[in-house]
Amino acid sequence: MSTPNQTLGEWTADLNDILYMQPNNEVARKAFYELVDPSLFMNQFVSIFEQARETTTMFKDTWDVLHEWQDPEKKDGVVAISTKWRIKDNATGVETKKHNLAIWEVKIIDGKRKLTAMTEVD
Repeated sequence: MSTPNQTLGEWTADLNDILYMQPNNEVARKAFYELVDPSLFMNQFVSIFEQARETTTMFKDTWDVLHEWQDPEKKDGVVAISTKWRIKDNATGVETKKHNLAIWEVKIIDGKRKLTAMTEVD
């Protein structure tokens, strides 16, 4: 998923798409266990991803990096994001628009970028 030249904003956008927007539970589960630090794990996260895919489809409309800070030596940092997206109920076809503000903290652990903290407000 990650390329060495990706900014933290690009990396978080890719991780968000894999976890939430694409329809394959196995792909999301693999990314979750590889790219989210165990200190952030809650067992409910995986079941939430899987249940959401069974009943809804999510579409990202915008992903705007409001601020990005990356430690020049460690290559980890923090990204503040504003995102607009839609969630469609698969049974009814009804779409609901969402707007979130989020702060994602990313650290290098065992040579890989990992999401270590996330604060999100709807």
